[in-house]
Amino acid sequence: MTADISPSITATPPSLDERLAARRASLSPTEQRVADFFARHREDVAFFSAMEIAQQLGMSDATVVRTAQSLGYAGLQELKQEFVRALRSRTTPMRAPSRLEEIDDHPEAALDHALTAQVDLLEEARRTVRPEAFAQALDILHAADRILIFGTGPSASLADHLVLRLIRIGRQAAAVSGTGLGLADTLLMMRPGDALIAMAYHRVYREAEVTLNHAKERGLPIVLLTDTLGMALAEHVSVTLSARRSRYGLLGSVATTLVLMDALVIGLTARDRARAVMAVSELNDLREKIVGYRVDAERIDATAPDATPNGGTRKGAQR
Repeated sequence: MTADISPSITATPPSLDERLAARRASLSPTEQRVADFFARHREDVAFFSAMEIAQQLGMSDATVVRTAQSLGYAGLQELKQEFVRALRSRTTPMRAPSRLEEIDDHPEAALDHALTAQVDLLEEARRTVRPEAFAQALDILHAADRILIFGTGPSASLADHLVLRLIRIGRQAAAVSGTGLGLADTLLMMRPGDALIAMAYHRVYREAEVTLNHAKERGLPIVLLTDTLGMALAEHVSVTLSARRSRYGLLGSVATTLVLMDALVIGLTARDRARAVMAVSELNDLREKIVGYRVDAERIDATAPDATPNGGTRKGAQR
């Protein structure tokens, strides 16, 4: 089977983070300073006037409005409306820390911050990952003969994790996670019939740029997992699943990426349950032969219409 490439689907309208990633280089130094203020003080900007923002920065209100327009907004009001919508949808009404220095040093504060931040980011993902984009991603991956997953740096281990999950449900999969000259060797394995899942966050590194261009030249459909690069890479990919990994200025997290990966695995399992059941059954039989007792990695109820991979039972341990 060969997956078709169709026009890229991205979340609309683009967020401030996506606009910054795509247009920052075109901003003047003064506009970059204003844009950074927008990003770092979202809760304040939602209710500040252009004059109040200008007073904070020691510049004219016209510069503030012009910066919003340079980012693609009709004006400051449209940017403020984006921030107000985000505040209304937050699961926690209190003002969250915007910098690491603002987090209390008590252990319970760190735990509370981490849990609260992840809940907020996952709730935000409900809005930024559009159902039609997710459905197109599943169509692309289900039609592919093999699924390649690109990730470098910290994302390389996530690529390996997703490869394992896909193989366990009967999908052909391989990681594209080399760096430097080593990346060239892994790019050689791209062939017609493959589909590529590419993870790219914060900025477009050279490895990501080369990988996306090479995949496009080979005719591979591309599913992009990103936080802020959907707008910048829209012309290079088939579909984008955008979900932020952190609030601006705080440490990033892989939780939203892992949840999107889980959703893709579940969706592909539902698309071909018979294949998944057969693969999981063979996997568990092989594991029993290796250790001498049953150690189920996954279990799928072949008779359940909504069955998906889940933790297996053990006469040993699940791994």
